[in-house]
Amino acid sequence: MSVPGDGAAAMAAAERDLLYVEDNPLNVLLMRALLEQRPHWRLRVAAGVDEAVAAALAAPPHLLLLDMHLPDGDGIALLARLRTHAALRAVPAIAVSADALESDIRAARAAGFDGYWTKPLHMGCVLAELDTRLGA
Repeated sequence: MSVPGDGAAAMAAAERDLLYVEDNPLNVLLMRALLEQRPHWRLRVAAGVDEAVAAALAAPPHLLLLDMHLPDGDGIALLARLRTHAALRAVPAIAVSADALESDIRAARAAGFDGYWTKPLHMGCVLAELDTRLGA
């Protein structure tokens, strides 16, 4: 059992669970490689809308990373669907997309995304933002 102030308690406090909804295996590999730098964080991956909803409801994550173009839907519709569940309403969400037009970014922000990352991802910036959002 952990006691306040010991290393186990500090490590447990820093554990984070991220759900990445992405159908491209290469993008998943890149995100996994990035998060190897944070071994106390867990990355779960869903490849489509229904799988993402099931995974998020089974264990609400600390952060959602949603690709904007999925084989069975889009990130904006997925976020709206996730937000219909009380357990997921306050989970921060970041859009991840190759679409870099200002209108795409504005639409995602208006739909409730807390951030918008364009592909190809700048790994240093992504890790820094994750550290800020999740308190590494």
